[in-house]
Amino acid sequence: MTDGRRQIAHFAALALCLGAIAWASPLPQRVTDRDVYEATAAHGVIYDCSDLHCFRVLVPWILGPLPGASIVKWKVYAVVCNAAAAVAVFGLSLTFGLSRRAAWFASVGSAFGFGALYTLHDVYTSDPLMYLLGPLITNELLLGRLALAAALGAIGVFAKEFAAAPLYLGTACLAFERRWLPAARALVAANAAFIVWLLLTLTLMLRFNYTYAGSASADLAGGGNLVGWLHRQSPRGVAAAMFNEFGALYVLAPVGFVLAPRRLKIVALLSLPIAALFAYVQQPDRAFWNVHFLVLPLAAVVLDRSPALGILTLAMFAVGNLRVGAQLPIAWLGRLTLGASVLLALAASMMALRASRGARGEMRRVGTAVSG
Repeated sequence: MTDGRRQIAHFAALALCLGAIAWASPLPQRVTDRDVYEATAAHGVIYDCSDLHCFRVLVPWILGPLPGASIVKWKVYAVVCNAAAAVAVFGLSLTFGLSRRAAWFASVGSAFGFGALYTLHDVYTSDPLMYLLGPLITNELLLGRLALAAALGAIGVFAKEFAAAPLYLGTACLAFERRWLPAARALVAANAAFIVWLLLTLTLMLRFNYTYAGSASADLAGGGNLVGWLHRQSPRGVAAAMFNEFGALYVLAPVGFVLAPRRLKIVALLSLPIAALFAYVQQPDRAFWNVHFLVLPLAAVVLDRSPALGILTLAMFAVGNLRVGAQLPIAWLGRLTLGASVLLALAASMMALRASRGARGEMRRVGTAVSG
């Protein structure tokens, strides 16, 4: 089977699984951004809008003219983007130098992680498209395909400002590697995407009287959305929300960082300021999933060292996220599997570190024998 056919089969299998989960996931029993997105889909623009999501026009502009019920269209969109994001994470993992098995672990973790599954529950958001563009743009930049990466970023900012972030991340990586000319070109592409977003924002403000007055995210001096989110949550709620974001990945990713290829380490470190910025202006328990395409390859490095244990860990991780992400009514099973995934991640991490120490010791012994 050719690589193209493998990717299609990979996407189709994930889309079928995610489609079943989206169908089973209940509608949110709280106020969401559905009204804003549906109004944008119906009218194109909403005069005098003060909601942040009014500026995120691309997805409702695409979905609005399509036939069918609104909820069906948005669920299909979430399924397609999250399945495609998982395929993109697979490709990016290979670009970082991971094995195909590790790339599979990262890809499955992307599809069945908290962020992806939560958008199957609350589908009226631009996030699924961002989860796709993050790994896709980063991979295109690292492979030297600047034109496609620039085009994706410039179009993506019509959906959400995050689409420019991977271009700046790629610029920083290329500059760190002292590849000055590609870095300069990537910076031009990143700035072009930012300018497109800025022009869109100014056009909506000046022509249609859009404002950010109703959004705490724009209050940078006042703590952005972070301060308000912390005030609305109890300490226990904050801890639970942050744990649900990555769960077992909190254990796996730091160990994976120690064992990962150098380029993956560099990009992961350079992404920290971007993750911190979006956690400040958005809800941190959801904003961090924007960099899932780096966290999961780090975790996959560990899972790849113990394949059987890795499969079991990932299975428990996925089932747990069916509860905390897709909100399926499996409370006791979700708690059990999330806890089990953390324990299995600890075991996998210890085995990976032990194997790494053993490999280094063997290399030192060989080196000593050769020099002797």
